[in-house]
Amino acid sequence: MNRRQFLGGAGAVTLLLVGGGVWRATDQGVFRGAQGNAYTPWHDWREADGTPLALVKAGILAANPHNTQPWVFEVSEGRIVLYADRRRHLGNFDPYRREMYLGLGCALENMLQAAGPNGYAASLTVASGDLSLEQPYDGLVQVAELRLAPAPAMPNPLYAAIERRHTHRGPYRDTRLSAMQRDGLRAQVDGERVGIHLVDDPEVLARLGTVVVRATRAIIDDHAMVADSERWFRHSRREIEKYRDGTTLDAAGLSPVMTTLAKMLPRPDAETNHRYWLEATERVQVATAPAMGLILVDDLYDIQQTLAAGRNWQRLHLWATTQGLAMQPLNQPVERVDREAELGLEPAARRELAALLPGDPRRPTFAFRVGVAESPARPSPRRSVADTLVDGDIPSIGRAST
Repeated sequence: MNRRQFLGGAGAVTLLLVGGGVWRATDQGVFRGAQGNAYTPWHDWREADGTPLALVKAGILAANPHNTQPWVFEVSEGRIVLYADRRRHLGNFDPYRREMYLGLGCALENMLQAAGPNGYAASLTVASGDLSLEQPYDGLVQVAELRLAPAPAMPNPLYAAIERRHTHRGPYRDTRLSAMQRDGLRAQVDGERVGIHLVDDPEVLARLGTVVVRATRAIIDDHAMVADSERWFRHSRREIEKYRDGTTLDAAGLSPVMTTLAKMLPRPDAETNHRYWLEATERVQVATAPAMGLILVDDLYDIQQTLAAGRNWQRLHLWATTQGLAMQPLNQPVERVDREAELGLEPAARRELAALLPGDPRRPTFAFRVGVAESPARPSPRRSVADTLVDGDIPSIGRAST
């Protein structure tokens, strides 16, 4: 019996009740869901309120690619330095580390949203330069510095949404966004060099969905991309508690019953696992998306623009959370842009994305869907703040600019 036949039949009941079913249920965390020490940061993030550490606790709850959590922080009374931990990368899935820097931008945005409520005025300085295949340093690289000055505490609805913001990969309802929701999403994107393109016209939406599905197929046909993606998948409770990062079945957007059944089955090989991802992309995520969007930049590999795009994605997602909207990255087309550039292939993905933006010289760096989800999303695991702090001097690259 293969995995699909099992999920469609009654074999799960037998597996749960006989043989090693009970042991496997315990080992896989079938009955625990997204619980345990790996999820504590979502619940204790307000315990350091009024200190610089409160900003870091908010930062580690930010969106990031494949839940790689590529950040390290250096904290003092009036200063937080953010570093990219370039060892926590996606390899051929992110050869330019562009998505890594998008995730670092998300962490910066959470920290900035946390500054006012914790009694700080924050000024941000970020590194400049370009992302490339030949990076000068593979360890920790300084990305940004926040200078903190005491200020009256100010309430912030986006700060309150940090613990409720989760990526939702399940089905969305067949409900169109209202004009107010569309305008509200656009209003969250600011910056001279970052823009947003929202799509809810059925014809254009179908074209963008086709581009996403085609890019996903290209990824699963690329064995190196699949291997680098698979090493971040945490299938068992033990793996989740050990690493406290990566993608999990609990956050896959399956129903509770399907999540339980999937946990009970033997772990599939990488290619099979990614074929399920393709099916979910095509039949659930694209098929039920009432709207999709692209975050645009002038220069796809400019560090400052990439960080700014990440900040905008995080702010979009926080605002959407306050409005009862769900969001999910569908960034496979831009991941293929990077991979094709790395290998010197014909820029098929780049051309397909450009065709969706006639007359617009900017380039998509992030694709997503947005709508009202049919059920709540579950959180992803997080490393503790203690695991992300560092002391001492760390090499940095590039020059700084405000």
